[in-house]
Amino acid sequence: MNLHRVSLVDSPASNQPPSGGGHPPGQPGDPVKLKTPSLLPGSDGEHALQAKYASEDRANTFYSRQVLNFLAPRMREFISRQEFMFVGTADRHGECDCSPRFGEPGFIRVLGNKHLLYPEYRGNGVFASLGNISENPHIALLILDFYRDSVGLHVNGKARIAQNDELEAFADKLPKDVLAELAKDGKRRPNGWVMVEVGEAYIQCSKHIPLLKKLERPIDWGTDSVAAKKGDYFQLKDIPLYDRIGGDPAMDIAVDLFHRKLLEDDLVGRFFDDVDMAARRLRQKSFLAMAFGGPYQYSGVELVSKMGLEARHFDGISAILKETLEELKIGAAEIEEVMQVIETTREAILNLLDRQCWR
Repeated sequence: MNLHRVSLVDSPASNQPPSGGGHPPGQPGDPVKLKTPSLLPGSDGEHALQAKYASEDRANTFYSRQVLNFLAPRMREFISRQEFMFVGTADRHGECDCSPRFGEPGFIRVLGNKHLLYPEYRGNGVFASLGNISENPHIALLILDFYRDSVGLHVNGKARIAQNDELEAFADKLPKDVLAELAKDGKRRPNGWVMVEVGEAYIQCSKHIPLLKKLERPIDWGTDSVAAKKGDYFQLKDIPLYDRIGGDPAMDIAVDLFHRKLLEDDLVGRFFDDVDMAARRLRQKSFLAMAFGGPYQYSGVELVSKMGLEARHFDGISAILKETLEELKIGAAEIEEVMQVIETTREAILNLLDRQCWR
């Protein structure tokens, strides 16, 4: 069997207590808890569950017959004709993302039996996969053939990001089709590349993979057309901004930052320094939630507990709110939407009608 990831498991003998009096636990002189290496691929967690559910024999058969730490010739041939794959990555905290990658047949380049190279085309600008790879190189690829053999290939390994100019420096060692990609311009030119060092490669069996018929469909690579991308297919614009940014937990974060900025401001800080912090925070949260379209009925009159608020103060509060939302990376269109709602509260907050009666 090939050695993939070395899995360390407890040695039963290492759990035996030392002979004689020994030392108290955790004190110098404690026996070292030995680990024994395993030649099995996979994680300690999967091995533990195999033991728990009595599937070790089946798993070991699969490991020995199907799992390699390199790409076999048929695997390389399979990859060279595929048009899409799923890419699994995680950031340094373990937060995961799974994204598809598409291209013409052969867009995943095979560089020998230990390395793959695939292009990163212009996307939505989020860089979820590349962002994760920049923090954590571990990557999982699932390459599926729906059109001919209805079978798949898993490739797990480590990835690194390569820029176009980095590859161009090795032009004499690159496949001709990679050079052709680098020579493109506009939206069809890759933004960069991902190089994958193969750690594990194994089959995704055919029994549940459907055989599909591919239909012709025009593809505008790199387009920003909302219609072409079906960008509002799930009609998220109809969902209140309050829910889209995360609901109450998001409001808590926004209120904390907003309140701190208000207190630090020389112009408006005095309107927010009342003793009852819990009540003040609830007012501000209700105010923001109302502005974001949340389930709060709130006029804004109770936002401040002191008299004397003038138009210049209202403008100052609005500016601080906008600064808060920008710092929280809320989109410009969404901020404009919120500020329009805030403006509708101007008269109520300033209580202009009542003030006119006092004169």
